Amino acid sequence: MGLDAILVLALVGVILALLVSEKASIDAIGIGVLVLLVTIGQVLRLFVDDYDPSESLLGAEQALQLFGNSAVLTVAALYILGEGLSRTGAVEFFARGVMRVSAGKERRLILSVSLLAGVISCFLNNTAVVLVFTPVLLDMSKRTGVAVTRLLIPMAFATILGGMCTLVGTSTNLLVSGIATDLGYEPIGMFDLSPVGVPMMILGVLVVAVFARQLLPSRDSLSSMLADANHREYVTELQIGPQSQLRGRTYKEAFTDVNADLLFFVRGEKMVWPPYFNETIEVGDVVMLRGSVDSMAALQDQLGLKLFNESRFDPKTMQFYELAVSPHSPMVGRKVKDLRLWRDYGAITVAVLRNNQHIRERASEQILQPGDLLLVCGDDKSQQSLRASTDFYLLTGAHNWVMLRGMARRALTIAVGVMVAFSLLSVYHLDRLIPFAALAGAATMIASGCLTSRRAYRAIDWPILLFMIGAIGLGEALQNTGAAATIARGLVHGLDAFGPIAALAGLTGLTAVLSSMVSNQAVAVLLTPIAINAATTISAAEGFGEVQTGAMVRAFILGIALSASICFATPIGHQSNLMVYGPGGYTWRDFLRAGLPLSILAWVFVTAGVVWMTGAL
Repeated sequence: MGLDAILVLALVGVILALLVSEKASIDAIGIGVLVLLVTIGQVLRLFVDDYDPSESLLGAEQALQLFGNSAVLTVAALYILGEGLSRTGAVEFFARGVMRVSAGKERRLILSVSLLAGVISCFLNNTAVVLVFTPVLLDMSKRTGVAVTRLLIPMAFATILGGMCTLVGTSTNLLVSGIATDLGYEPIGMFDLSPVGVPMMILGVLVVAVFARQLLPSRDSLSSMLADANHREYVTELQIGPQSQLRGRTYKEAFTDVNADLLFFVRGEKMVWPPYFNETIEVGDVVMLRGSVDSMAALQDQLGLKLFNESRFDPKTMQFYELAVSPHSPMVGRKVKDLRLWRDYGAITVAVLRNNQHIRERASEQILQPGDLLLVCGDDKSQQSLRASTDFYLLTGAHNWVMLRGMARRALTIAVGVMVAFSLLSVYHLDRLIPFAALAGAATMIASGCLTSRRAYRAIDWPILLFMIGAIGLGEALQNTGAAATIARGLVHGLDAFGPIAALAGLTGLTAVLSSMVSNQAVAVLLTPIAINAATTISAAEGFGEVQTGAMVRAFILGIALSASICFATPIGHQSNLMVYGPGGYTWRDFLRAGLPLSILAWVFVTAGVVWMTGAL
């Protein structure tokens, strides 16, 4: 390997470390990768004779062209299509039908929900499906008595499995297809993954549904734990103001005549828990109270208490709902008190849930993490503002105020038309036109009135797109510098005694393991060039002809695309998992217990399936 290849491999190690440690946002990583690759190339050009970055690493013009990459454009358009379906309630219509089909029976409900979510995810972005289904399932849980923890993980897993079935099921498939095309190989067709993906989805859904009671916990969501349906109570943090009539009284007696429970109080840096003796209430003390919205209003008006860093509010006009913190939100790493939800959205932060534990320290001092669940209070207008934000996922109440229900049929027609166009273009080997079909569908969704241009812009997950661009550039650098070929030769050499199938199984297994720890898009982009080089190395060593070599490369490409979606064992492996992590009150152990068996099953099925489908080995 040359110096440039060594530098690229070192950069790969740094990126993986940043992704695992979450020390940098993924959009910053994506842009930073491009800047570093171009900079390294230009520096080497100054000191190495006849060095051409565009051929050996990544040139500046190549880096700029990545912003118009077909996979990136297609993913952006699919975000808009998915938002149009979500905004008009088209997907929710199908989700509501599940209740009638399942008749409220737990196993039948899990099976119906999962199959429906999986089928929709074959053609729609996973995130949009989870976002629509989560509030519906929370409502179903209350109506049927089935624990929400038995519903959310199966639904999330089903959306991941559904994404394995078609080219547009997940952005990972589009990325792998784009890289294969850039390297001179045929793109993945619309339904090339279906012979393996569809049976895998059905098998996975059946396994989770049949063994749900053994694999999944039975717990309530945050809303259920804090209050029943008839009399909601919640926990909030209030401060003793200078005009409060409680000054000078003792904590032992002050709250006995109000309709709220004192959980603890904070003075300075000291937290004081009951039982209380003769502690006197002082101005500036912070009290954690649990009570109804009416009692909280009375505490403000009668006792002179105020929320931390918030304006006054009237809980009588507000509703109670939950927000999950987006993994790409700029709010990650901030303290709760610094969110300014009242200023920006007109909502009040009430409580925080993490790892199924109510955080018992001061809520305002907690540092937010991806997947944290916030219990907030707000009116209809604040819900609309939060729903439009990409910083949070609105989980309860979202399905009750879909604005454009009359447009649902129109949005569904547009989406079906786009998928038909994708299929026809793939059948007639016009895959290069798929991005244009996607963009046409997105434009039609806006022009038809199903979505405003502003909402369409907000629907796009820009951090993901920027990260995709950087990852594609890194993949090209791995290929251009020979680093991918070097890694592939090492992998093949280590497994050559066991045959080509072992090499394929090793790559798919490595992809699945890495995808459970870091972004599956990054893993797919990094390993696709390595897989292609491994396939060509094996073919040369085995003396394969051109046809069999092509089949071998195809098997490795499809294997990477499918195994990159085998990320069930951790909540951080896939965005679908992270979105249900907080609302379900899950722990890492819950995902490991349910996801590890499914991951092993999927790995074996995918490896055997691509060998059978391509006839390569």
